[in-house]
Amino acid sequence: MELHQIVLAAAVLAVGLAAGVFFTFTTLIVPGLQDMDPRSTLESFQAIDRRLQPNAPSVDWQPVFGAVLGGAVVLSIAAAVAGWPHSSPTTRTLTVTAAATYTMGFLVPTFATILPFNTSLRGVDLDAMGEAEIAARRADFDRAWRGWNLVRTATSTAALALLAVVALAGG
Repeated sequence: MELHQIVLAAAVLAVGLAAGVFFTFTTLIVPGLQDMDPRSTLESFQAIDRRLQPNAPSVDWQPVFGAVLGGAVVLSIAAAVAGWPHSSPTTRTLTVTAAATYTMGFLVPTFATILPFNTSLRGVDLDAMGEAEIAARRADFDRAWRGWNLVRTATSTAALALLAVVALAGG
């Protein structure tokens, strides 16, 4: 096995893990939170967020989570670069498309919408808010997470499929 194939295998693994995370949020976590009353949804999400982000006030931050999602960007781009001299034009196109699809599908929703929402919710004292304000924040959560996480799920799954085709073709 050559270096470009090892990098491709690592990219398939990382993008696959990321796609699984986004799929789990889209199909289980967000719908489960939406089944709760607005206050419970926001309290639960604040607890989840304390595990997701290093600057959230938590001693239990999970750095592996961010490393896998961000590492998938690096590895998918590295797979395209490392495989370039060893690949056919079709394989190059598939690998570059996979890298661009994952990178843009992850970075744009995450940094433009999801992280700013998470950060804005982090410091909110729900006990100091009225029910109408809590309901409005919950509606913001639904808008930020439902649609944009579906984008992350679809793009990461598409990138995984493309990388798998390249890997099955011999990288």
